[in-house]
This record gives sequence, structure tokens and C-alpha cells, in this order.
Amino acid sequence: MASANIKARCVTCGKERATSKCGGCLQDFCYKHLGDHRQDLNKQLDEIEVMRDLFQQTVNEQKSDPQKHSIIQQIDNWERDSIKKIHETAEEARQLFHKHMSVDFIQIESKLNKLTDQSRQSREEEDCFESDLRQWNEELIQLAEQLTKPSDITIHQDQTPPITKISVTVSSNGGNPRSLTIFS
Repeated sequence: MASANIKARCVTCGKERATSKCGGCLQDFCYKHLGDHRQDLNKQLDEIEVMRDLFQQTVNEQKSDPQKHSIIQQIDNWERDSIKKIHETAEEARQLFHKHMSVDFIQIESKLNKLTDQSRQSREEEDCFESDLRQWNEELIQLAEQLTKPSDITIHQDQTPPITKISVTVSSNGGNPRSLTIFS
């Protein structure tokens, strides 16, 4: 029985030639293109080694300075944004208070000037009763309360904070996940 001599096609040039099969990709290459294939594999290996070296450098940098890690930077950004929102909210509240109190100051000063005029006139005329003294004393107490605790201004804290919370969850292989949640 005669054996048939069958040649395989080179995957690169497509010609039927004597070929060798690559053990990795299992494709047939003629001898001319087998060397090219090996060179391409070596080039890819070189690129992987460069990427590995760059990654090793990144690992070493983050190990020596963990603050450079992107998760730490995200936490830092959250902190800055949250503090900024708190400052903005507090400043808005202060501005509203100052705007309202400027009107109250005018009213308080007007009442205080009236009381001052009444007490001075009473002193000049030497005409003062106990009831006048009680009234002026009560008016002074009311003005002091209006100054320190304005009846038409209250502070409310919402149940939903002006900033969002941040959570860091660390799950370990086979262990229970650990989680840290920060509320503001």
C-alpha cells in the first residue's frame, strides 16, 4: 500500500509546504514563517515584561506611599467635597441669620431708644413710679431675649445630611467581609 504524502498549508503564506506545528497555538507554519512566528511571540513576551516592570514600580510606589492609592484618593476627594458642602451650608445659614437679624437690630434699637428716652425724661422730671421701673425692666429683659433667642428663628437639622455617606468594604477570601461606614 502506498502512503500519500500530504503537505499542510502554512497559516501565514497559505502555501502547501513542509510545516511545523506550533505547540502553543497548534497552527502550521512553513520553516520560513515559523521563525517569524517565534519572533512575534518573543516581541509579545518583551511587551509583557515591560508592563510587568511598570506594574512592579506602581506596586512599590503605593507600598512606600499608600496615600497615592486610588481608593485613598477617592476617600480624600469625598472628605474635601463633604467639608466643602458643610461649609457652604453653614455659610448660607449664617447669611440668612445676618439678613434677618439686621431687621431685628433695627427694631431692638428703636425700642431701646424709646425706653432710654422715657427713663431720661423721668429722671429729668424726677417723676418715676415703681410701675415704670418694673415696665422698663421687663422691656429690657424682653429685648435681651429677642437679641439672644429670636422667637422667629429656629434651627432644624434634617435627617438626611447635606453630604452622602461613604462605605469601605473589605472582603477576604473565606472570611467575613469587614465594612466601615462613615456617616456625616
